[in-house]
Amino acid sequence: MIINLATEDELSEIVCEKIVSEILPDFRIELKLRQGGNGYLRRKLFNFNEIAKRSPLLLLTDLDGMDCPIDLIQGWKGDRCLVQGLLFRVVVKEIEAWLMADREAFSNQMGISLERIPENPDVLADPKAFLLHAARRAPRRIRQELIKTRGTVASQGIGYNRKLGEFVIEHWSPERAAAQSQSLSRCLARLHELRGN
Repeated sequence: MIINLATEDELSEIVCEKIVSEILPDFRIELKLRQGGNGYLRRKLFNFNEIAKRSPLLLLTDLDGMDCPIDLIQGWKGDRCLVQGLLFRVVVKEIEAWLMADREAFSNQMGISLERIPENPDVLADPKAFLLHAARRAPRRIRQELIKTRGTVASQGIGYNRKLGEFVIEHWSPERAAAQSQSLSRCLARLHELRGN
């Protein structure tokens, strides 16, 4: 069985791959569609809808500054209908919240005190900024990867995606994280429906 992915960025794509491998182990990822940012996803929504008529497509976008996932989806699709195979999921509020939701694993691997990681990261206004602030107290090897160096334009360090991607692949558990994140729990529930259990 085939599933396709449409994501905002490299880290979100890695998270989707991990989720599919654990929740839908019999599915093979065929297409990985991303060009950076949610503008691409919004523009191509109905192209993705057409693809999803043939095989399921998991579309993952951040809530970012919006208040409600339902409002975001409605704003993107307007009056048009989306097919059942388009699994349109919204991360509350950014993908970093889902990573931190596996609190013990994140604490252990990132060297950030468990007490500094919120029990419900979905409530954070800016999960990425929170993670970067918390990482300032992490061991030096972690800080060098995650925190930007002075004078650079990027908001994070050069090894940010690589380091967090390694964490996702090697240590992050979608099921454990879902216990602390309602938006992730809803995503996994939708994929379980696709599998039929």
